[in-house]
Amino acid sequence: MNVLAILLFAVAAAVQALPQYATLQRNLTPMVKTKPLVPGHPKAEKAAGRIVNGAPASLGQFPYQASVIMDYSYMCGGSLISASVVLTAGHCASGFSTWEVRLGLNSLSIIEPSRVTIVTRSATVHSEYNPNNLYNDIAVVFLGTNVPINTYIGLVNLPSRSQASNSFEGQTATVSGWGLNTDNGVIPDTLQYTTLNVMSNTQCSEYFGGPILDFTLCGVGSSGQSTCNGDSGGALVVGSQGSYTQIGIVSWGSGNGCASGDPAGFTRVTYFLDWISSTAGITIP
Repeated sequence: MNVLAILLFAVAAAVQALPQYATLQRNLTPMVKTKPLVPGHPKAEKAAGRIVNGAPASLGQFPYQASVIMDYSYMCGGSLISASVVLTAGHCASGFSTWEVRLGLNSLSIIEPSRVTIVTRSATVHSEYNPNNLYNDIAVVFLGTNVPINTYIGLVNLPSRSQASNSFEGQTATVSGWGLNTDNGVIPDTLQYTTLNVMSNTQCSEYFGGPILDFTLCGVGSSGQSTCNGDSGGALVVGSQGSYTQIGIVSWGSGNGCASGDPAGFTRVTYFLDWISSTAGITIP
């Protein structure tokens, strides 16, 4: 099996493996559209991530974006937070032993000269990560070496301590990834991105009919944009090109499907600044 065939197999497998939540039927009328359960509900299942109704990115537009292949079989995203550490979702690291991390790429099939690929067996998942409800859905992958920082490979900013109480409610945020473009869609060869509006946790809780806890951030597209299978672990950022700050990690999505227009759930980065700093060994001012 050639390298491209292996890659396509890995991406296809990821589509089936990443989490997706069950839906809650609010009445007994058949075929009625129902709202999904929120994380932590006993009937909720895992959720997945992808970019729906997005646009293709250009090489170097999101230099922190990482492609993470777990055990050569499943795909996630991630973000470079130091020259040797990638931030991702807990469910992209828990239960796996090998991570192939690719940086400086835009295409999955074309090996651009800027691409750097590192295979590592070192990652740390949050000690209180819960795979059943995706609480504390955060992890770091250690590259074991410093990657070159240049136009195509760069660090994403993390929120400062002074921003720890900022909910980012009402702000427009950007998310990127190589996930599916519809529920039954295709794997895009080119990195995709879109924008979402950050909701308050109160709004998100009212939408889903259940609690949205402090370590979660919700975002919703104005015209059906969302994340989908394969985007999990990727960064939700605010700011502009060259000065992006990561506020979320793609974590879960609606059981109604990626193209439903329902909000998507992200691990709230500001909640985990202490954990990121101590685990990744980086200083957050």
